[in-house]
Amino acid sequence: MATAPIALVSMPSLRDDIPSFQLALLKPTLEQAGYTVVPHSVFLHFSSFIGSTLNQALAEVHMSLAGEWIWSRAAFGEVKPSHEYLSRFHHDLVSICEPAGVGPEVLLELRDERCPQFIERLVEDHDWSQYAFVGFTVVFQQMLASLALAKALKRKYPTLPIVFGGATFEDDIAAEVMAHCPFVDVVHCGDADQTLPELARRVAKRLPLDGLPGAMFRGPDGAVRFNGRAPNLEQMDLTPMPDFDEFIALRDDLELERKGALMLPIETARGCWYGMKNHCTFCGLNRQGMAFRSKSPAQVLEMLKHLSRRYGTRHFNAIDNILAPEYAEALFGVLAEAKTDLELHYEIRPTVSRAQLRSMRRGGLISVQPGVESFSTHVLTLMKKFTTGIKNVELLKWTAYFQISNAYNLLYGFPGETVDDAKLHAKVIPQLFHYQPPYGMVKARPDRGSPMYEKPVEQKMGTLVPVAVYQHLYPPEFDLNKISYYFDDTRTDVPPRETYDESLALVEEWTERWKDSERPSLTSFKTPGSLSIHDERHGRRVATRFDDRAAELYEFCADARRTVDVVEQFGADRPWLDATLEEMIEKQLLLELDGRYLALALPVNPHH
Repeated sequence: MATAPIALVSMPSLRDDIPSFQLALLKPTLEQAGYTVVPHSVFLHFSSFIGSTLNQALAEVHMSLAGEWIWSRAAFGEVKPSHEYLSRFHHDLVSICEPAGVGPEVLLELRDERCPQFIERLVEDHDWSQYAFVGFTVVFQQMLASLALAKALKRKYPTLPIVFGGATFEDDIAAEVMAHCPFVDVVHCGDADQTLPELARRVAKRLPLDGLPGAMFRGPDGAVRFNGRAPNLEQMDLTPMPDFDEFIALRDDLELERKGALMLPIETARGCWYGMKNHCTFCGLNRQGMAFRSKSPAQVLEMLKHLSRRYGTRHFNAIDNILAPEYAEALFGVLAEAKTDLELHYEIRPTVSRAQLRSMRRGGLISVQPGVESFSTHVLTLMKKFTTGIKNVELLKWTAYFQISNAYNLLYGFPGETVDDAKLHAKVIPQLFHYQPPYGMVKARPDRGSPMYEKPVEQKMGTLVPVAVYQHLYPPEFDLNKISYYFDDTRTDVPPRETYDESLALVEEWTERWKDSERPSLTSFKTPGSLSIHDERHGRRVATRFDDRAAELYEFCADARRTVDVVEQFGADRPWLDATLEEMIEKQLLLELDGRYLALALPVNPHH
């Protein structure tokens, strides 16, 4: 008799404009092994249930974890009095609710009434007994909603196997779920590509899971057993073509509001080649999956060809942790040569050059997440970024010039930082208002899996405690040290909090200025023998012209130049050189940082 179909579920809180890549990959993975798979993008149903605007706001990860908290009653009942949560995170919750034109009281209604109703309707309106098992993929803020539905399904279908998996689970978090959630039968840890088909066979046929890598389960005696993490998939070319059919059909059926063109997630690599050598101290990504593996450029090109044809889109978001170095030419170079109109987003190292950015922009790179983090080389060294502040500023310049969206943050509060580091940011930031601002400037956290978390003594983090919100998510029987991802600490050797007030205020001003219809600008116009610079960064227009050697000097510093190189090129008349550099620096047209000079103006000429 044929095996019953398998249900794969992706729960809220997720954005409704981006498909679950996990469903898109796991479905064909199991189908290749002969299984019938029915994906359920439940997060789309929830967006239709509460409205897209509110759903999108809840899907953003804030430290209030509102996208988790609204499911706490459905998952566990009353964990802590709601007024304590609403009071403690009031400011955050107001900012979350504001785009939807509602107040935090709506979140209370969701937690106490609408989310439990939504779960109940999911259970009653669908025949879940038809499935061999129900698998939940869990990332970001999907844990409590997944637990809520799993619990409700088990209550109605006691013999229906429930399997959890996804990037959330290494053995620590998985063990805590297994210890306190008897309605979860199996948690899979690690890459599922090679082990999921066999796990599916055994679960469907009610066979023992002993010896199967990745499986954490309960034995006949009720004790939790673990066969060790599933191995990393080494050959990424073996992954099947992702299947987004269910998401597209359901989105159309629910008539969800569409804002912009469809962007599909793609996966071209796993792990982090930089993290293998130097694990950034604050980064909790990858954990046991740090080893870098990538698809061949030919396979990536074939995937883009297939997906763009099948779904009529040219917009793709690579969910990789970092761009494979060979893609700069072997992927983007080919796309540029073919003159395609594909648009891609990638995470990159901030050390890419102007030439590389130009080449990749021609090949369709329109958005990057570069891991800038700081403009202080000292701080970047503390966090093991091993780049420089001036290199980060250079990246902002050329992404702005090539019109590549730059999604980055600034971090502060690393042990070993000095007051001078904070002062440097306060000095540099106002000069950069014509570049894209960061999402924000925030204190670095010791996320689970990061060196700050794994080696708190070495990193001078003091005592680690789960952030306060987890007290409002999980009942007392959970060990929050084992289930939490975000932590607070008692780090020492950092400047007082008020040291950063000026920089934080400047970042806020920078962000606000970019919301205006007329953004700050600093542009350069070249005529024979002269260079004119128009400065409109600070609410008024200031024009400056450099002629002859001064114009050549400014252009020479279009890329950051060492002092020795500037002197070698222009130092025949050293008094003139020193005076000209001083003038450019005083007018904040030239940035001197890390012993290098960088011209800050963006050329209007499109051929640099």
